Amino acid sequence: MTDEATGRPDVPMMWIGGAPGAGKSTIARALAHEHDLPLHPIDRWTYDHVQRLGPRDWPPPDPEEPDAAAEVFVESSRERLALVRADVRARDLGEVPAVVEGPQLFPDDASGLRDGWAVWLVPDAEQTRSARERRLAAVEDPGGRARLAGYLARDAVLARRVREGAVVAGRPVVEVGADPDWVAVRRAAEAALAPALGAASRLEPGARLAEQRRFENRAAARQIRLWVETERLDARPEFPFACECGRSRCAATWPATVGAYEATASDGPVVTAEHR
Repeated sequence: MTDEATGRPDVPMMWIGGAPGAGKSTIARALAHEHDLPLHPIDRWTYDHVQRLGPRDWPPPDPEEPDAAAEVFVESSRERLALVRADVRARDLGEVPAVVEGPQLFPDDASGLRDGWAVWLVPDAEQTRSARERRLAAVEDPGGRARLAGYLARDAVLARRVREGAVVAGRPVVEVGADPDWVAVRRAAEAALAPALGAASRLEPGARLAEQRRFENRAAARQIRLWVETERLDARPEFPFACECGRSRCAATWPATVGAYEATASDGPVVTAEHR
């Protein structure tokens, strides 16, 4: 993950990893927008990665064999890591690091990242269950509901692996308990990433920043559409699409369905009412 000539990362990134349900997506988004950095949630490329990797036998997690299910997830995550690096490189960000976020990032795989450029958020079992239950309540997903027990058992193993891996690698972990203080969690994550956030180049406000927020929105729209089609869902979930105004530190969002976003984006950048 480093350039042999310079010793610097070949693809500028900072990582926010950890087990599902820890608030990684929310915190990564907040930090990326606060610091004018590109946001790169790995889950927005899931269906794209499946197509590029070709057929794989990745069975749904079995609640009776959580260790085996966790191993399958770790193996698939490592296969995807090369694609993640290629995806970030393809964004042509220059020296600006992307905030890469997802449960697919493990401390064991971060050897190419400097200290202060990665953090892991690890929820307890109750917080993981609450997070998954909220997602299922938001969108009727019979398949997801049927696999819930398997996911929860696997997630507990993944959380343990992240903690253990972080100790061995000397990497920072932020524990996320039930009923978390999200302000405190964000501050802890930001403190762990302070060296990266202090040294990172920024996206230039205006057209460049707007272009990257638009790219991120389109990736989200495509992923949601493919998820709905693959799972044959009746629902048309809303997503908080980022404002594409290009203003520095803009954290405004425009909650909309994929159809509404794409219809509006066809006429130009999607900008929230307060920034028009």
